[in-house]
Amino acid sequence: MTKAVLWTAGDAATAIGGKTTGDWSVTGISIDSRKVSKGDLFIALKGPNFDGHKFAQSALDAGAHAVMVSDASGITETDKVLLVDDTMAALERLGIAGRARSSAKIIAITGSVGKTGTKEALKYVLSQQGNTHASPASFNNHWGVPISLATLPSDAQYGVLEIGMNHPGEISPLVKMAKPSVALITTVVGAHTEFFKDEGEIAMAKAEIFDGLDTDGTVILNRDNLHYFALARRAKEIGLTDIKCFGTDAMANYRLFEANIVTDGSAVRARVGGRDLEYFIGCPGEHWVLNSLAVLGCVEAIGADTERAARDLADVTPPAGRGEISILKVPSGDGTFTLIDDAYNANPTSMMAGIKVLAQSKPGENGRKIAVVGDMRELGDDAVKMHADLHQPLTALEIDRVYSVGPLMAELDKTLPAERNAGHFDTAEDAIDPIKADLRDGDVVLVKGSLGIYVSKIVSALKSGGVVVQTATEQN
Repeated sequence: MTKAVLWTAGDAATAIGGKTTGDWSVTGISIDSRKVSKGDLFIALKGPNFDGHKFAQSALDAGAHAVMVSDASGITETDKVLLVDDTMAALERLGIAGRARSSAKIIAITGSVGKTGTKEALKYVLSQQGNTHASPASFNNHWGVPISLATLPSDAQYGVLEIGMNHPGEISPLVKMAKPSVALITTVVGAHTEFFKDEGEIAMAKAEIFDGLDTDGTVILNRDNLHYFALARRAKEIGLTDIKCFGTDAMANYRLFEANIVTDGSAVRARVGGRDLEYFIGCPGEHWVLNSLAVLGCVEAIGADTERAARDLADVTPPAGRGEISILKVPSGDGTFTLIDDAYNANPTSMMAGIKVLAQSKPGENGRKIAVVGDMRELGDDAVKMHADLHQPLTALEIDRVYSVGPLMAELDKTLPAERNAGHFDTAEDAIDPIKADLRDGDVVLVKGSLGIYVSKIVSALKSGGVVVQTATEQN
């Protein structure tokens, strides 16, 4: 299928105040020359450790239709150059222009955990009802959000943007670009705590997502979260009055009555906007149940069909790295085992959620529940205790074997009962061969850790033996 044109040379130059002599058009945007697709506009960003200008010509060689640069030195196809003073500032202007030309209803999502999974679920159910655009992968930062807006099709009806942060002040400028109709905060817990005094400060940083809403915009909050009242109060202080909430609380607008969590998902009974609904979401775990209510709340807030969205949640499965379930061949023997790939990121709350999913799984006749847990990063002064304390849920939920990976997980290695401790390893690479040798038919394996500890390498190594069934579906 032919991709639609996103920007012509003239439109892009006008939007950002740049100069070009060419008559090109582009169908996508890339900032990584290694991932350029044919038809892209390659934007040469500069960072403390890299300069995209060095790769501008190779991006054109790879099929980019044009390059945005502040220095055209070394580029032979001068008619494909969009010259600007500052490429990062120009990207921001292109994002703002992309938003300005669109009439799409935008939903902006932030939260300590659950942002990407909720975004993907919302993207899927809305795409069944209209042309829907969403942030790719985790494009949720100072360059990811402008790219998501700059690639927003002019005819999109809905947009779903993930907005993240590590420090105070990072969300506000991004959400002001996005101008959403709905702002969702999935929850506030202890993540990135080394950059904040306490969770209350994290909550106020998340509340910056309200800054991009007009006064008639909708705020959706987690009623079960202890920061709910502070967040609601902050929304009211800046003039927002349409404040909705989801959770188990009797006052929740999107209220959970009951959930039956099974291996391949959860059957849910809830009240959404005054209507009782029963539906199935194809993702196991309590966190997915609650976030499904947030999804339906967002659907209602933008005027789409909540009953249809509830039905379509059955087709939603966890994305890779965030709970994707695969049936794989046992590396060193006959049979298969189940892999729960939750390797993208971790904090104490998401780690607990992952352990619960593993605990609720059903291994085969001789199978075991095996957790491979890597360091949780950015936890500040409490990091040592938080890692050591993981022995409590792992023991209470009867996880059979635990592999720990990383210097911080050495604290868990000290506290974990010997009968559950399968070994500690300094790096993910060191753990691969012992894990592969240990696996047997019927095992269920959770791999969970922060991005920087690279437990995703363990996932890749386990998948290399052969994928029999993968439950995640492509969500375009």
